[in-house]
Amino acid sequence: MSVQIRRSQLSGDRPACPVDPTHPINSHGHYLRHGDCDSLEPLERILRFLCLPCGRTISVLPDAMLPYRPISASLVEANFDAKAHHQPEPPVTEKENGCLKRAWKRFGQRLDAHAKALGQIVQIRILAAKPFWCQLRRLGNLPDILLLLSRCFNTSLLHDYLCLRPWSRAPG
Repeated sequence: MSVQIRRSQLSGDRPACPVDPTHPINSHGHYLRHGDCDSLEPLERILRFLCLPCGRTISVLPDAMLPYRPISASLVEANFDAKAHHQPEPPVTEKENGCLKRAWKRFGQRLDAHAKALGQIVQIRILAAKPFWCQLRRLGNLPDILLLLSRCFNTSLLHDYLCLRPWSRAPG
């Protein structure tokens, strides 16, 4: 099992083990990840680390990258802002348009989960995507929101990924 953290959660050159901060953490290479659905080349190198006692890996995702989505946080933010404020959406390619439509649909399906997690942090009057997005934006830009959801609630904007859940102690 692996865990993902945001780059701004790092203090120093490597992350701490989520189970025991005294565990030694070794560099474990990297993988290449598309940050843009129209790019043919991977845009980002995602660093990986290994907790030796736990035997689990930690990936460090850039703050402006959504987990498991090949589209930039800045484009998602601009698109969601336009939808929420009834403004023209930014120009995008056909692939980006598909990615953004799926992201908006998925965001709309997660409103209950976000409302439960965020509680009184956001003021929910109508549980609908547009007003909810406006409330989230009061917390900051999309990288700020992703960091808050990851750090405080072990979730993300578009899904409850296993890689965001805390580890339990390794058996043995």
